[in-house]
Amino acid sequence: MDARITKSRLGNFLSYDWLKIVAAILAVVFILIVFFTTIKTRARSEQEFIVYAYSTTQSVSGGDADMTLLSGADADTFADTLLSSGTFSYDILHTEFENLGSDQYSETLFSARRMAGLGTVMLVSDYISPDKEPEETELGSSLDILFASMTDRFAYDPDEYFAECEEYLQRFFGEDWENGELNEEEAEACFLSRNEKDNRYHLASQKQQGIEDEKERLYKLREDYLFVLEHCIESGLFTYAEVTLLTEDGEETTGNYAINIGDLPALRNLVYHYVEEGETSVQSSEDICLVILKNTDRMESDLRFETVSFMRYLYEEYGA
Repeated sequence: MDARITKSRLGNFLSYDWLKIVAAILAVVFILIVFFTTIKTRARSEQEFIVYAYSTTQSVSGGDADMTLLSGADADTFADTLLSSGTFSYDILHTEFENLGSDQYSETLFSARRMAGLGTVMLVSDYISPDKEPEETELGSSLDILFASMTDRFAYDPDEYFAECEEYLQRFFGEDWENGELNEEEAEACFLSRNEKDNRYHLASQKQQGIEDEKERLYKLREDYLFVLEHCIESGLFTYAEVTLLTEDGEETTGNYAINIGDLPALRNLVYHYVEEGETSVQSSEDICLVILKNTDRMESDLRFETVSFMRYLYEEYGA
């Protein structure tokens, strides 16, 4: 039998079967895409850290510079830098920074994001120019306007948040959580309850590495929390901002629901507003506040305290 491949035979083969060949190639490509999509690790909501910058809409503020947060030079690369910096534990898989803007669509955008349970923290200005006329200050700051329509389910009181963090650390390090040894069995149970079905941990060796990473996460949380207490809170660099908001019954109540981080001298590289110095407008981070958002689906999440590490990052990155 003559089975030689000749130009004539090859041409005939391709002329009759090229559609089958193309179809077979496309089928293989499709199968590979489905396969890798299936095994790819997708970040759960608790594994995302999303930072918003919020401004009062122009229709309300009239374009007031005090109420408008603009993106600084670091904004475009902030999320990628934050994720690659080692700030967070191994279990934060996605970071994002979004300036919601102040145009007619920004409030709709903000409402949609929050209805979807998106957002971890938010940067908002509490600045009011000292030379404003009394009638110009009636609305208050952006922070005041934002919270006037919110309930206490919108954001954490920082004292409440830090108290929960200490309780969480006691679970793993005991009553003397600052100096205690890690309960490794509790750390392992915590990891398995959260990540046993995660695509990253199919093999026993992968799970064992995950357990070691979980131990490191807990040690790091303790270290970061003590750092933030000493260098940010107790030092007075970060202060609490008082706002008036609504209770679930619709009554007004006053409390501290934001942390003023505006004394970080380089924070304007991330977000800023304009202030007047003589006859010149300059970029400033004065009275910019950090709001720790509450998300119903993450109220009991182990990863809700990653914001502590974020606060340390802000201090180390923008405190110089």
